Amino acid sequence: MAYRRVLTPEQQEARGINAVAELLRHRLIVPKIFLEATWPHPRNRVDLLAVDRAGTGEVHVVEVKFGRIEPAEVLERIKAIPAHYKYIAVIGNGRYRVNEKALYAADGFGRVGMIQITEDRAGNLNAELVLPPERFRVDPDVFKRIDRFTSKHRADIEVRP
Repeated sequence: MAYRRVLTPEQQEARGINAVAELLRHRLIVPKIFLEATWPHPRNRVDLLAVDRAGTGEVHVVEVKFGRIEPAEVLERIKAIPAHYKYIAVIGNGRYRVNEKALYAADGFGRVGMIQITEDRAGNLNAELVLPPERFRVDPDVFKRIDRFTSKHRADIEVRP
């Protein structure tokens, strides 16, 4: 389709963030999802932040990449973010070689998950979890920090009773 060629990489990544938000909305129990969130502090941004059980549970962060990526750089950045579950989502049908060992936390507690985002013939993006994440160890104060965050920021997507 012609419209895809005029989209900028930023627009493609925004479409990818929406596709991942939809995936997590269905996978998590009672999610609050924040798009392009400033987490863990105002000078840092993650493409997607999801808090399960409406803000009282586990933290999920996702970095969405379009085009060529440098896996080592992206992995180090996402592994440094305080979250229980971490993912890298890649837009496109290309194969990306990632050193599987690099997906794991240094102490072995946690593995970064991989999400593949593909476009169907109708132009719709679909996100598929191709490698599930494993839970990272986080400092207990992350719950206090996420409670403060969710009280100050309105979720872009949430389950409402």
